[in-house]
Amino acid sequence: MGWKPTPHRFRSGYDSHVPDWSYRTILRPLMLTIGAERSRRLAVATLRTLSRSPLGLKAIDFLGHMRRDDSPLILGAMIDPKGEALPALARFGAGMIEVGPVGETANDVDPEWRVDLQCRTIEAKNPIVVSVDDVQRNLERAQGINVAVRLAEQDDAAAQRIVDRLEPYAAMFVTTANIRTNKPVVADLVRGVTEPEEIGNLQLVAIDAGLVLSGPGLLKRCNDALASTSRPATALEPLTLDAARRSWFWAFLMGVAMFLGGVMAVIIASTRVVLPYDESLCGLTRDQMASLNPRLLPFMAHDRVSLAGAMLSIGIFYAALGWSGVRRGQHWAQVTVVVSAMVGFFSFFSFLGFGYFDPFHAFVTAILTQFTLLCMVLAPSPAQPPVAEWRESAAWRRGQWGQLLFIFLGIGLTGAGIVMTIIGCTRVFVQTDLEFMRTTAAQLALSYDRLIPLVAHDRASLGGMLIANGIAVWLSAQWGFRAGARWLWLALAWGGNIAFFCATVVHFVVGYASLFHLTPALGGWLLWNVALLLTREWLGSAAADEAGLRSPVIITNPR
Repeated sequence: MGWKPTPHRFRSGYDSHVPDWSYRTILRPLMLTIGAERSRRLAVATLRTLSRSPLGLKAIDFLGHMRRDDSPLILGAMIDPKGEALPALARFGAGMIEVGPVGETANDVDPEWRVDLQCRTIEAKNPIVVSVDDVQRNLERAQGINVAVRLAEQDDAAAQRIVDRLEPYAAMFVTTANIRTNKPVVADLVRGVTEPEEIGNLQLVAIDAGLVLSGPGLLKRCNDALASTSRPATALEPLTLDAARRSWFWAFLMGVAMFLGGVMAVIIASTRVVLPYDESLCGLTRDQMASLNPRLLPFMAHDRVSLAGAMLSIGIFYAALGWSGVRRGQHWAQVTVVVSAMVGFFSFFSFLGFGYFDPFHAFVTAILTQFTLLCMVLAPSPAQPPVAEWRESAAWRRGQWGQLLFIFLGIGLTGAGIVMTIIGCTRVFVQTDLEFMRTTAAQLALSYDRLIPLVAHDRASLGGMLIANGIAVWLSAQWGFRAGARWLWLALAWGGNIAFFCATVVHFVVGYASLFHLTPALGGWLLWNVALLLTREWLGSAAADEAGLRSPVIITNPR
């Protein structure tokens, strides 16, 4: 056997999982309802479409963030026997993809898969054979991908004719036939792996049925398990002046700066509300604002305390991602900080929509943008080996629901921030705002023409901070959840609850207690803590559940 994995071309093998959070919660039950073979064909058709679109492949990388060309694992032929979606499947973390069984003609049968989740078995009746014409056409489109061609049972002459046609595209052949080829040939591959612990010291492991049973993240978990045993952890870099040469230092420093800024904002918003330069820029003193409408300053305070809570939250996220994520060489954490911060800072330019240029806000944005650029361009820290999740535990299964909730919450926060920014740049007030201040939009426009841009600035700034928070939560949940990431759970627990506490309690303090207005925040706060409960045991564990052993899945008449 002469095949070896190709050299690793990507940044880090110790990164995040593909979306088991969608497969184990929603897609697998749906798949079993409509039928395994119909679901397989639908999945392959979807991946084939994505394979032929550059944006489609980028979308797969975005969801999974886990390509591994140096993996010793093989994606078995059960998933895509014709090789229709090879470019997409190459993003799943396998070093090689198997196609077949290949014959000179296809038999065009329905394999009639029978999936038993309790016994973790898959039984296939009427195994299919795919034609060499279809396979050759697909391999020609996907050159550069390591492919193992599995030959159907047939006479040696027919097998040789197939080998002669596919040899230019194949990295290896799987057959018991007597063939002549310069490529490696093996009689069969080890199959039936459904948990990382089942790999052990096995060579040339083909994983396919396990993906149906456990989810597409199985390949990633297997890679992590292998990596955890092959490379010792290195000492984490201390917080010294030399750390300023590393990207994690600036992510951490930006988080600290945002948190301290949030503390100052809470103090100001809870006392005088507006600063002297606010008074100067809008041409009204604090007393004049209060005389115009006694509820105006409490209304502005509720916006500014909510903004301060969002600043405290994002400060905790960035500091945790820098200190415990980027410092461990986790590329996903660095990308999360950079994307979240850059999008948040670009929201500063929303002042073009409401006409209020805040020089202090501009100064802080300019400074922190430099921190973000340093985080992006400086050298990453050495990657630490992952905590292996050797088997699927009850905590892991609960955690998939919690992860799904956090992703939805992150997307929801991002959407809420976009809406808030648009409101700040256009109408400024919603109906419940006007009811609280006991006025109308027309009266405000007539009486407070110099003040409205200041209020709009607060609203748009809050919207930008919510967008940054939402992206940080979304990407952290999508890419960073795994056993042992207790630091991430703590960041979500503290950061999220502080933000929701500030945003809701201030409404009751100032008397703006509209149930309609508060329902989204209260509902989000409840879901946030449900997600924390669901993920607590999984993220807090040092490794997967060690109780009990799994038996390899049994495949009857595998294709």
